[in-house]
Amino acid sequence: MLGQWRLALRQAEETAKAGRYEEALAGLAQPSVCDHRQVIQLRSRLANDLLDRGGRRAEVDDFPGAIGDIALAERHGAPAERVARARLELADDSVASIDLILQAGDPARALEGIERLSQQSISSPGLRHCLELAEAWKRGLAESRRGEFGVAREALEQARRLAKPPVLAVLEAVLQETAARQAGVQEPIERLYKAMAVADPNWGEVLLAAEAVLELVPDHPVARQARAGGWQRIAALRPGAALPASPFSGLSAGLTDIRQRTDGVGTVLAASREVPDVAPGQAVLAGMAARGTDQTASSATDSFSDGRFYLWADAIGGYLICLESQVVLGRAGPDSQADVTILGDLSRRHATLTRQGDGYSVQPHQPTFLNGQPILNQVPLRDQDRIRLGDSVELVFRQPSPVSATARLDLISRHRMPLAVSAAILMAETCILGPGPQSHVPAPRLSAPVVLFRQAGQLWCRARQPFEVDGRPFQERSALPSTARVQGAEFSFSLEPLGPRVAVS
Repeated sequence: MLGQWRLALRQAEETAKAGRYEEALAGLAQPSVCDHRQVIQLRSRLANDLLDRGGRRAEVDDFPGAIGDIALAERHGAPAERVARARLELADDSVASIDLILQAGDPARALEGIERLSQQSISSPGLRHCLELAEAWKRGLAESRRGEFGVAREALEQARRLAKPPVLAVLEAVLQETAARQAGVQEPIERLYKAMAVADPNWGEVLLAAEAVLELVPDHPVARQARAGGWQRIAALRPGAALPASPFSGLSAGLTDIRQRTDGVGTVLAASREVPDVAPGQAVLAGMAARGTDQTASSATDSFSDGRFYLWADAIGGYLICLESQVVLGRAGPDSQADVTILGDLSRRHATLTRQGDGYSVQPHQPTFLNGQPILNQVPLRDQDRIRLGDSVELVFRQPSPVSATARLDLISRHRMPLAVSAAILMAETCILGPGPQSHVPAPRLSAPVVLFRQAGQLWCRARQPFEVDGRPFQERSALPSTARVQGAEFSFSLEPLGPRVAVS
């Protein structure tokens, strides 16, 4: 029994050094060793270390990782006062992120983020203030969509009173748009009621009038009923009949002109429409918008459909960034289906690296060696492990940052990838460009790290110094389109998405 608890201690310490705290703590919780005094002391120390790592993760906007660390630390006996303090600090950090979502004109998404935080017992006066503001804003947008403009203005005014710049400017734009929509919809509503008031309505005219109302007020109950009834009557009474030309054909262009003349309105209207749910595995605070001189950038909706892109950093080098949790290593060529392609004597699918939580494993499909030993089945990876593919292609697996699950693959044999890139980055939530040894992309000339991070399928950049994205100035952070050119006083880089892979039958 004595040897067993010593072995458990040693294994837990090694596993924790690799950043796999959950695995380490699970080993220490085994009934055969959990009551030993030194095991209890190590569990307490690891739980406190988890709280520290959660704080570091929050600093680089990895909120899901921070929440997970705090919850795991609490389950394994971290001091209650430290857990409470960590949750409060995380809540305060989250306020800035919720504020960015509100700057994008998306109160529904802000409420989703606050709810997810609340489910993890993360709350603060600042978050409760954001909750009240977002609820009033969302209620105002919903009433505006129904055509209840008086109720909508009351709710939006309540939200405006709670808002501070720059969210205040967005809400003022929402109020202007609400007034513009109310004025623009009056004539279509009058025409709709007039068309429906006659004994034998012309259902083609009723339908067109209803469509014109719904273009401006999408949830207007009378217009929705009239549209449904119009289509039913036309199908039943005059199948195949042509509809008359719409008397409201100019309304769409007119509203577009109103939006263009009202700062921020087009963005706010788009945000008021239904948006898809965020998958549970994605970031807790989703859909954040840029904090810059412009509130939003239309190109920020761009995505990396292939799950990969090149990062070309001036005076630093090029990197292949892989976003998926599974990455296939294989031979380069026009028929290759691999994510990381290497010019060498390899199979098209030689091995697969898989990210699970904070850790990685390698699954061989063809001859593969780990630290000189052949492997036949899936094997966990640790920082500094050497992977050999076939006879001579050799890589080093790195996880340099203890606060990020992102990893790097460095080719150390004489082989190379098709383009002259320095390494492949297996990006989890964040990718750190900086001068220290914990950076994924070494950038010795930077005085402070630049962080790329993912939220709701969107790539973002955060830096302490002002920077530009495609010539547009931003402070602190911005969403990045798939072909962004980013430039600051100490750094500049560009993104290049990869095209779709050739299908192989």
